[in-house]
Amino acid sequence: MSIYTSDQRGMIDSIDRSVASLERVNSLNNEDYARCLEVFEANSNQRFGLLNWLEANVLSKMTKSANSILSVGCGTGAFDEKILQYLSGRMEHVEYVGIEPNVLEAGEFLKRMQAQSSDQTDADVSVLVEKFGDRSFGKDFDLIVFVQSIYYLGDRNSAIDAALKALRPGGVVVIAVAPDESLNTIANLIWRRQMGQKSWFSDDMRHHFDTRGIAYSETRISANLNATACFISESQDGKNIIDFIVQTRTDRLPETLQKNISEFLLSISEADDGNRCLPHPVDIFTCKNG
Repeated sequence: MSIYTSDQRGMIDSIDRSVASLERVNSLNNEDYARCLEVFEANSNQRFGLLNWLEANVLSKMTKSANSILSVGCGTGAFDEKILQYLSGRMEHVEYVGIEPNVLEAGEFLKRMQAQSSDQTDADVSVLVEKFGDRSFGKDFDLIVFVQSIYYLGDRNSAIDAALKALRPGGVVVIAVAPDESLNTIANLIWRRQMGQKSWFSDDMRHHFDTRGIAYSETRISANLNATACFISESQDGKNIIDFIVQTRTDRLPETLQKNISEFLLSISEADDGNRCLPHPVDIFTCKNG
């Protein structure tokens, strides 16, 4: 059963045809991506839910000796610094490695994370400016996290397998990924043009684990994105949010396509105390080594 009305289905088909007719669809450059992500995250409550879940179900159960963490697609470290803050005082020493191909975000990650080292917890922080999979790891990590980063990897199956192999005994991989639902519909159309393949969603994660016979647990975190600014024509924040949603500069798209995208987003939004909100759920997949 379709989650869309016939009108929404018509909008999606129209957007799909328009995207397919474009000569090229550029991805966001490093500077645009970093700026748009910051605005997007500031208007979403998803990461609060993710962090609360991670603290209760993973971080609180780590022993003092289980202190080696890898964050794949760490971005600016806005999420990782919260992890380090939570571990402060609980562990005497933490080895924290980030992997981030965006050089601007990698630099910000290092700055944020080094500032979190305290008298209670010594943090040995480093960042690799590359994509995950460019190098091999041994059984080096107690915790590996992919927070909304699996989409950007070329071979997601190999990346998950490599992460599992990089776990120490008792280590945990946590992968946060979006379900294939309304907010990601347009991004998937754009990604197919940019990357030559569809994006990955929760169903793809389940298929990966099931076909390999890997035991995993799954949790859904409900969240919302405040998209009010998206429907204010002169709002730069609104433009940044839409650019991040669709993963390209919308001001470089044909005006008709821009309008169709805006109308579709409005159609899936809901009124909430004077704001327009978009559903922004995330599914968390967890695998343990042993």
